[in-house]
Order: sequence, then C-alpha cells, then structure tokens
Amino acid sequence: MKTAPVTAPILLFFLLFAFFCVQPPLAISQDWVYTVQQGDNLWRIGKENLKSMRYWRKLVDLNRIEDPFYLQPGSTIHIPFDWLKKEVSVARLIAVSGEAFVTRNNSDAQIKAFVNMFLWCHDRIQTASESNVTLKFADGSEVLVQAESEVIIGKLMRYGTTGMAETNLLLESGRTHNKVIPASGPGSRFEIKTPSAIAAVRGTEYRIGTDRDGSSRVEVLTGVVQFDSSGKRDRLESGYGLVSFLDKKPLPPVKLLPPPDISKLPKNIVRVPFPIKIQPIPGAKNYRLQIGVDKNFSSLLFDKTFSGTHLWGPSLSNGIYFLRINGIDKNGLEGLYAVHQFSMAAHPVPPVPISPAIDAVVENCQPTFLWSQPTGIEHYHFQLADNNEFTVLLADEINLNRPQYLLQKQLLPGLYHWRLASADLSAKEGPYSDPQQFRCPPSRPDMSNAKLDKEEMVYRWRGLRTEARYRFQVSRDKAFTNPCIDQELAEPQFDLQGLTPGTYYIQVATITPDGFTGPYSLPQRVTVEPPPPHPLVVAGSVLLMIAIILL
Repeated sequence: MKTAPVTAPILLFFLLFAFFCVQPPLAISQDWVYTVQQGDNLWRIGKENLKSMRYWRKLVDLNRIEDPFYLQPGSTIHIPFDWLKKEVSVARLIAVSGEAFVTRNNSDAQIKAFVNMFLWCHDRIQTASESNVTLKFADGSEVLVQAESEVIIGKLMRYGTTGMAETNLLLESGRTHNKVIPASGPGSRFEIKTPSAIAAVRGTEYRIGTDRDGSSRVEVLTGVVQFDSSGKRDRLESGYGLVSFLDKKPLPPVKLLPPPDISKLPKNIVRVPFPIKIQPIPGAKNYRLQIGVDKNFSSLLFDKTFSGTHLWGPSLSNGIYFLRINGIDKNGLEGLYAVHQFSMAAHPVPPVPISPAIDAVVENCQPTFLWSQPTGIEHYHFQLADNNEFTVLLADEINLNRPQYLLQKQLLPGLYHWRLASADLSAKEGPYSDPQQFRCPPSRPDMSNAKLDKEEMVYRWRGLRTEARYRFQVSRDKAFTNPCIDQELAEPQFDLQGLTPGTYYIQVATITPDGFTGPYSLPQRVTVEPPPPHPLVVAGSVLLMIAIILL
C-alpha cells in the first residue's frame, strides 16, 4: 500500500496562506466600506465615524495604509461595525397636510404637528381624518402616515456619517406608505411593528396597515420585505402582499392587483370637483385615489377610497398635480398604482346657469338669461350659439357686471346653447361653464285660413316655409282624449274622405327638422256632411212614388 507524499498537504497549506494573507483586506459582513473622496484623510474619517479615536491606529493597520493623511481617491477603507460611532437620532416632519398631533414621551399633552418638527424616541403622532404627515429619518427614508393613523417612534439610531441608521416604529392603527433607502452597510435596518406582525426591510417601497381587530396588511411595491407574524416568517417579493392576524396564522402571500389603465385620463382639467373614469381591474372591490403636488407624493392633498370605477377629484387651486390610483382586493390588500400628471385650470370658476333651465322650452324667444354669482368675481362673459361647439356665435357679451342678460333680438324656432365664464379682480378669465341648451319652439300653426274642401274632402291650412313636418289629429271630442286620426304629414293638408258623417275637431302641431313637436293649434270644428244620393237611386224613388199614386 502506497502512502501519499507528506509534502502535498504542506504545499497546499502554504498556497492557501499566501492567497489569504497577500490579498488586500476583504469586506466581511460586519464591515462598513467607505470609498475615499478627493481631499479625504484617515484622521477625519476616523473622527467622524469611530466611536473612539483609540481605534484609529488599528484602522491604519487593518487597511495597511502607509500615509494616513494622503489617501488615493477611489480606494476603499474598511471599518469594523463594532468600531463605529453609534448615536441617538431623530425624525423630522417634512410635510403636514390637515391636522396631526404629537404626544411627547412621558407626557399626556398633545402638540399640534408642524413642518420641521423633530420627533424623538417614544414620541407618538396621530393624524386626523383627511390628514397625513410625512416623516424623514437619518438615512433619508420617508414614511407617509395616512389619515386616522397612530404611530409611536421606537428606536432611532445612526452610525456616524456612514448613512447607516436603525429605525423602529410601532404602527398602532391606520396605514403608512414607506420608502426606505437601500442599506448602506450592516447596521442599516428599518422595522415597523403592528399588533400582529413585524415588517423589516433594508431598502424598498411598501405599504403597511393595521385594523382595529389587530389584523395587518403589507404590500410590497419594490424590493423585499421580511414579514414575521404568529411565529411564521415570510419573505415577500415585489408585487406581493399578505394579511396577518392576532390569533391565527397569516394568509398565504398573494400577487397584488395590477395598476389600472389611466392612459385616457385628461392632462388638463377645468372643472372642480372633477370626474375620473377608469377601466375596472379584475378582482378589485374598491379603488383608492391619492393626489399630491409632486411625483413622489411626499404629501397628500387628497386620499379617498371609492366602491366603483367612477372616482371624483376635489376642488384644487390652479397648478400642476399628480394623482395615483390602485385597486383593493377582497382581503383589503391594495394593488400596484398608476401615476398621472395633470394641470388644473378651473379658476375662477364659471357661474352656474340658472335660466333658461337645461332643455327648457322657452315660449318667449327673446329670453332673459340668469346665472349664479361666484364670490370674488368682477364680471362675466356670456355666449350664445345654435351649436354646442360655439363655432358661430349669436351673442358674445363680455364685461357683464350683473348676473343676468336680456337678449337683444328675437330668436327663430330652434335649439340653442349658452355658456358663461367668470373674470376675477385681476381680470383673469376662467373656463366656460358646460353648455346649457334650451329650445325656442315653433309657434302654434295659423289655422285662421284653414278650410275644408267639401268637394275633395281635403282639409288645408297655412304651412311654414321650412323643412317642417306636421302632426295632424282628428277627434270626436274637443279634449282629444281618443283621436281617431293621429298622423305625421309632410304637407299642410289631409284627406278626410272615409270619415263617417258627423262633427269632428282638428288640431295641428309643427314638427321641427330635429324631431321636436311644437304646441298644437287651437281645435278647429268641422262637419262632415253625408254624401248626396246617387241619381239612379233618386230616379228609382220617383218611379216608385208615381206607381203608388196611380194605384
């Protein structure tokens, strides 16, 4: 039996020793790695980041630095995590919308929240309805605390100027939308606890919420979230969500609903409040609409859920805004959102047209127009047209200082449209109101010269020199409760042949080219006489009488 040469393992040992010892120091999981910038020196780096300058010489030796006061830009410095300076940090309120209150640690007094307010460990913040605040932490991470939520600040720590921070929050109720900066080292950790779960991340965007019954929901939008609940740990990937409970295991992770298609939403909005119509998302039970002034939604001007796909935006000042919409599934998990930028140009708001009312039939075809008086308005702009595109104007009156206008001419029968705009004290004119239509009906047909041609049994009346048609009715009674004839005619005449002898009433209405039937004429009375006897019948009757006399 041959034995292996003793020199082989010895040679392998020296090769491994040379590999690990000659190579430059490698970063291990507990090292913070700093990239040298122009002008850096090791003394400043140590002063800013070491918990004691006693570690400075060790830092020189660890990184094999020949000249600590001259460092090559782009080179790296490795600092063990245990050597780093650890300090208590604070959170800062960077946005407040609506009302929110802060309760300091060891105090029952509530302080109204304000922008640039600092929050310390164990401070509590509560948001009112239709309100929200945004917190910013030492590493740049941001938490949007939504309406009717309560958050307690837990541990807030930072590690020198490394950018690493340790953040712990307790969400007692409500919802938060979290944007966590990617971890810059082993000390970075961002954790939110709820009554039924813990969500820990090292760089991601996600939402977390908790209900009054203690159940919690987490929705991962980007990155990964580690979710612990009821002794079970789940790793939630981007695009997935999960529901947890106080007294039972969480539901399995599910894929979040896709974002809605909002490609057809308008880019310019001139009405407040304004409608938003989206296509349904399969599986969505509700929808959430949020509006902010920047694409990052660092603060919300509006945050509301809707049960259908017909959403409504609020009254906003003129300007540029961003909205985002997401679906909500049967378990309350909110899906991925879609973002849309739009401009608001709704002010000054137009008056509300009052009279003529929409679709009104105006007997007086020289009407007086009336409208509402928005506050802060200096004058009004009135327009009238016979088409809803207002390509040709029949009236265009600007600088009207009263909420009414008497038309200066008589209108012909037809359909008309009117609209208004307001101008404020700066003479800036806002958008027009929605066009409101009304109708000037045709007058009652003139039956003064109507007559019945008894030979032809044709009833004729004076027609209009237009493309109008006529509604012709004949009835036995003056009230026309049951007309025996009710026909639409192209000509102003009707053949009455076929009617049995007797008394009848006739009324006529004009039908305009667009199908509108105007008022009926006053009833006209006509009598249909029995026809005269036939000559043969008369001759026969005479012969019969003569025969009777002769007998």
